Amino acid sequence: MANADGTTMTFHAALAKALYDSGNSTMFGLIGDGNLFMVRSYVEDYNGTYVAAENEAGATVMALGYSVVSGKISVATVTHGPGVSNTMTGLIEGVRAQVPLLLVCGETAADDKHSLQNVAQRELIVATGAGFEQVRTPQSVFEDLRTALRRAVLERRPIALNVPAEYMWLGVQY
Repeated sequence: MANADGTTMTFHAALAKALYDSGNSTMFGLIGDGNLFMVRSYVEDYNGTYVAAENEAGATVMALGYSVVSGKISVATVTHGPGVSNTMTGLIEGVRAQVPLLLVCGETAADDKHSLQNVAQRELIVATGAGFEQVRTPQSVFEDLRTALRRAVLERRPIALNVPAEYMWLGVQY
């Protein structure tokens, strides 16, 4: 992301800024290697409020409750693999209750096929009835995020934004 002075930002900082700039000043979650630096940037660089959960299921349900009470879309974040699979009950509840939610989840690096955290995240998420948006390239993250947020509101259901871990330290233009 280019700052006002024309410098490039890291992907994780750009994603954090884009989330905050989209009007989401509160995020629920559980951090892991797939979202750690994005959450740190969200809190330290953009003054976002991060509400840590005991587990991923709790993070998802807290975000759903926030959405219901505030009337706004909420954001939850988890890491990849079991972090995503632990959100299934909350995603099903969000679908059935028609609650807009953005779930930002890390994704195992494409070249790390033997990782213990490598699971079929798209298939898990879609099986709950929630929507799925893949961040296609580091630079497409802004469009992909806007699409995911728009879908969550229009479709009145959770949408997962799947973020490849290998993008986190790449430079992007904002």
